[in-house]
Amino acid sequence: MEFSDEELFEQGPVILITWQLTPGWPVLKVTNNIQQFGYEPAEFLSKKLFYTDIIHSEDLGPLINEMRAFLENDIVYFEQDYRIITKNGDVRWVYEKTILKRDTGGVPTIAKGYLLDITERKLAEEELRQSSEKYYQLFDKNKAIELLIDPNTHKIIKANCAAEKFYGYNNQEFSNLSIGDINVLPVDIIEAEIELALSEKRDYFNFSHQLKNGEIRDVCVYSGPLLIAGRRVLYSIIHDITDQRLAEKALLQSEQKFRSFIETTSEGFLILSPQLQINFANTAICRLAGYSLAEMKGKSVLFFVTPESRNQLRQQLSMAHSDSHLAAELTLKHKSGHNVFIRYKGTVMADGSGFFTYITDITERKLKEVELKTLTSAVKHSASSIIITDKNGIIEYVNPRFCVVTGYSEYEVIGQTPSLISTKNTGIELHRELWETILAGNDWHGETYNCTKNGEFYWSMMSISPIMNENGEISQFVSVSQDITEHKSKHLKMEELALRDPLTGLANRRLFDDRLNQAIQIISYQNRSGIGLVMLDLDHFKDINDTYGHDVGDLILKEVARKLLLSTRKEDTVSRFGGDEFIILLQDVSKVSDAQRVAANILQTLSEPIHVGEHTFFITCSLGVCLAPQDGCIPTQLLKAADLALYQAKIAGRNNIQFYNADMPYMNETNKHSEQVI
Repeated sequence: MEFSDEELFEQGPVILITWQLTPGWPVLKVTNNIQQFGYEPAEFLSKKLFYTDIIHSEDLGPLINEMRAFLENDIVYFEQDYRIITKNGDVRWVYEKTILKRDTGGVPTIAKGYLLDITERKLAEEELRQSSEKYYQLFDKNKAIELLIDPNTHKIIKANCAAEKFYGYNNQEFSNLSIGDINVLPVDIIEAEIELALSEKRDYFNFSHQLKNGEIRDVCVYSGPLLIAGRRVLYSIIHDITDQRLAEKALLQSEQKFRSFIETTSEGFLILSPQLQINFANTAICRLAGYSLAEMKGKSVLFFVTPESRNQLRQQLSMAHSDSHLAAELTLKHKSGHNVFIRYKGTVMADGSGFFTYITDITERKLKEVELKTLTSAVKHSASSIIITDKNGIIEYVNPRFCVVTGYSEYEVIGQTPSLISTKNTGIELHRELWETILAGNDWHGETYNCTKNGEFYWSMMSISPIMNENGEISQFVSVSQDITEHKSKHLKMEELALRDPLTGLANRRLFDDRLNQAIQIISYQNRSGIGLVMLDLDHFKDINDTYGHDVGDLILKEVARKLLLSTRKEDTVSRFGGDEFIILLQDVSKVSDAQRVAANILQTLSEPIHVGEHTFFITCSLGVCLAPQDGCIPTQLLKAADLALYQAKIAGRNNIQFYNADMPYMNETNKHSEQVI
């Protein structure tokens, strides 16, 4: 079936709309195919709906400003792309070509617009913009005389080499010319001819052009709209009709170029009979289905879709009427057997002789939807807490497990940062390391100490990974964490048992040795103040154990431990080596008097009565003190010095303090044995 250009235009997707240039732009006339956006013509004609009501709020201001500029500059027609809002709230891009009509006084009062939905063609336009450079190379080298013209200003955008040779102007001179400078016709006639070219109602024009040398030549111009790098221009091929053979050759080249442009569009197009037989199929739909035009032409379109889509299409088309605009997502059966997901938009021809149908491949989008649905389900039902933030750390999503663990609802945390559950126990250094790692595009793993909404603390094993966008830039972060509180508690308890005296809770020999080594390294390498060691034995404690039993003795040892902690600072280390032997590491001791003060305080505190049940005990102790670095900087050397000073305190009668000095006699094993029985 053959269709004229006029029939295709009138029955296709183009909307004709006429409005007044008064506030709100009241609609005077609109074609029925405005229904493709969900509106009825009567809504506009009854003045319940104005044209500005359906224009996107972000585009309305610029459109009004452009309209004012057009009016001030006496521009008769122009073209614009902008967004409209459909009745169901969807946003669609439209291309509009507008002609301004004037009253008898020459004042523009009415605008007539031609609207075309171009939402699905934006990607194709981008592809054309990218190919503009190649096009210009072809344009420049073409032997035919060619011009690119701005349809709004009539300026000559570009002229190829053949045009320069023919007209006698160089490229710089052409850039300062408009089409009226070379066309001898009046301006109003030129504008009318350009409008015919833009609307594609005619692409063949006979003009008289004036060359630079003043010579008038009759030319044949083939002109039509073309989108180059996102800019709509008039592409004109000019032939000197004195050379008919060259004109015919250029015409053939021009036709081939335009056919090629139409056929290479990525959007499929079908013309269907009322019985849904395919009368025409473009290259894009043939490629999408895997069939040739000969294989598709004459067959029912139902043959090329799945049974489910077949039923859906039959039901929809059975309810179509003359002003229907149909749309649905269907599944196409490719010739090779696999499925292709498509979206079709159909328009019933005004005379009921069939349908125009546009086909868009949405396979990639559908597959991504399935992938996203699977991923969303996995995240939602994960046993791990999952947080997704933007690149600045603002929470965009949390899964149900996160809400169960923290006690926060999704609405309470969206828009917040993960610091909502963070505690001071997760140090600044760890946070710095975390951000340096993930901002560098790497994964971070570690333990964090967090707080729930009701104030309970818990440990997490957390992994944070950056998510990159298509440009390789970080767009989001995803955090996956497991609650390890029970495991961590067991580990800390085991660590506590390994480093603490089980009776008193004081540091044991292992922990004391570790802190002593650290303290010596600090004063050795950082030239810090010295340290002090106070070794302490309870006087005659064996008698208490023998008389009252070890249970009472243990209670006394616990009380002694408490008093020692009260007599020292937080940074000092109080340890029990076993039995009634205690040793204290004093930090930042700069002189002897510092250690003397602490030792005297201990002696005084322990002399106070200790009550255990119905018994009261008066405990004394002997203390041996040494200092580093003056008494040495080797741990074993310092311990021996403190032990020797303690021995001297006991020889001196107990209940006193002795500081180590190098003149003290060495304490051998016999001395130790004698001391135990004194």
